[in-house]
Amino acid sequence: MVNFFSKLNQRFPKRRFDVNNKEDLRAYKNFLANRSWGNNGCPFECEWPWLNIPDMIAFKIAENVVSKV
Repeated sequence: MVNFFSKLNQRFPKRRFDVNNKEDLRAYKNFLANRSWGNNGCPFECEWPWLNIPDMIAFKIAENVVSKV
C-alpha cells in the first residue's frame, strides 16, 4: 500500500498554494468554474489549520487582498 501512495505522489506532486502565482490562481479559478480539479486531481497540499483546500485558498486570497488595502 505504501508503494501505491509513493507512486501516486510522484505522478501528481503537490505544492503549496502561492497567491502571487498566476498559474495557481488559474487552477483555483478553473476549480470554481467546473467544481473539479481535473484529471490529475488537486495540485495543492492542505496546510494547517485548514481542513480542506478550497477554504484554505479562499482565505489566502482574501488575506492577500485585504493586506494591500
